[in-house]
Amino acid sequence: MTDKKITKFSLTDLLPLCILLLGAFLRLICLDSVPGGMHQDESFVAWNGFALLQEGMDSAGHRFPVYMADWGDGHSALYVWLLMPLFALNGGHFSPFLSRLPQAAVSVFTLYSVYCLIKCLFKNKRLALWSLFLLAICPWHIMMSRWGLDANLAPGFLIFGLTFFVKGLEQKKYLLLSGFFYGLSLYCYAVIWPIVPIMLILQIAYCLLHKKMRIDRWGLWASLILFLMAVPLLLFVMVNSELIPEISLPFMTVPKMGGYRGSEIALTVSGMWQNLRKALSLLWHQNNGSAFDILLPWGLFYDIGRIFIIAGTFSLLTRLFLSFRKKEFCPEFFLFVQLLGGGIVCLLVSAVLHQINALYIPLVLVEAYGVWTVTELAGRKKAQLTKILSCGLAFVYLICLGFFQKDYYTDYRGVVSAYFAEGVEDCVHYALEQCSAREIDSIIVEKGAQWPRLLLYTETLPSQYLSSVIYNVAPAPASFETEDGIRIHIGIDYENIRSESIYIIYYIDVPDFENDFTLTPFHDWYVAVPKQD
Repeated sequence: MTDKKITKFSLTDLLPLCILLLGAFLRLICLDSVPGGMHQDESFVAWNGFALLQEGMDSAGHRFPVYMADWGDGHSALYVWLLMPLFALNGGHFSPFLSRLPQAAVSVFTLYSVYCLIKCLFKNKRLALWSLFLLAICPWHIMMSRWGLDANLAPGFLIFGLTFFVKGLEQKKYLLLSGFFYGLSLYCYAVIWPIVPIMLILQIAYCLLHKKMRIDRWGLWASLILFLMAVPLLLFVMVNSELIPEISLPFMTVPKMGGYRGSEIALTVSGMWQNLRKALSLLWHQNNGSAFDILLPWGLFYDIGRIFIIAGTFSLLTRLFLSFRKKEFCPEFFLFVQLLGGGIVCLLVSAVLHQINALYIPLVLVEAYGVWTVTELAGRKKAQLTKILSCGLAFVYLICLGFFQKDYYTDYRGVVSAYFAEGVEDCVHYALEQCSAREIDSIIVEKGAQWPRLLLYTETLPSQYLSSVIYNVAPAPASFETEDGIRIHIGIDYENIRSESIYIIYYIDVPDFENDFTLTPFHDWYVAVPKQD
């Protein structure tokens, strides 16, 4: 009898580990080659990691900036910081796998964090398993885990902060980690800056009201950690609101951006209403029109996921309403706060996809809450129905996952290679080799290759770039020089094709070069080398 109990416990205990391993496999397999190539934003993040590791500067010459200067209006810094030690271990060099590893790793840790959060919050292992499982197989979470966009770190770090906050209600030392991870979340994506304090105030007020926490040294230290981490970004807002000048220190820069994204925030009722409508349309149709962001027909959460998100939302709000009437502590309040935070983001910014990414994990948790509620209700009539329905739903979700993965590694892989400019890296390396062999000192590149990729693939140091760059319209360069003295020109003048330069062209431009150049293909891109007499 004892042996049976031990065996049963062990098998049950293995289930979350199996789901976690499945989630890790889906996020890490072929990470360097699928998606093929590098997205232009991903390339800029990777180059900044290389640049800060080598010389401590970004593309504008800022020393260790709290916000990167890319594209003129910048991007958040945390992803760059995470890349630096990885590139250092690789001899200071970039690789696609290492560039994507922080996002993939954070996503895997997020799976475990979600399991711990729900188990600790609801004291319910079945609900925690559903939450882990549905996030592990979620199309949005898998796809965003597999390329290095700085903004997509934000959902994970918000969950880390919440998980340690909830654990801190039982063991107060975890509040320090909560403050730390909420502080790091601010360096993931500027869009979440307004919602982090709102969510924290609501969570703290609710816990104080229900005597789940009190004001003590642990809470004060956690608040101080968060505040100190937020100070550089508060200064950044002040600098870019022109309240104070740019701050330049040997170890940190609070930079003035060429363009400031604060103007993108909607502050009128009509603007907020337009943003909300766009977000609701995205969530309902699970399609934003971008072929590399969402894989149809699987969408963000599969079609079946929408059903349980609706069911879960209704169930959660009902439970919350009843708890307010009875003045009881309700764990569902924490899920509601995350939904509210994501909803506020939907009001403030125009939804494309990652702009409202703070909302997606809360929606998956509500989806799990809906599945759990439905299966538990079925079990009230007959206990076995819960297990039967749970197994049936898990099977349906796994079938959806199987078809999604098939499409992801076939149809989607072919489509996304164009958006991620697969082949450009090989073109750059081959063109540089040909320059050396032919003693040619200029490479002219089709504009669609995008200059961040060229900086990254040539591993041009920021000092070299800043000393040699000729701007088109700043910050976009017309040309810059590599360490080997080869000048990279961005944009082709088709009326004046130069016979003394090597070209990197897109396949539609082949007819313009095939007579006088030797063409070498790399996926949809070609290197055009002048023919020798």
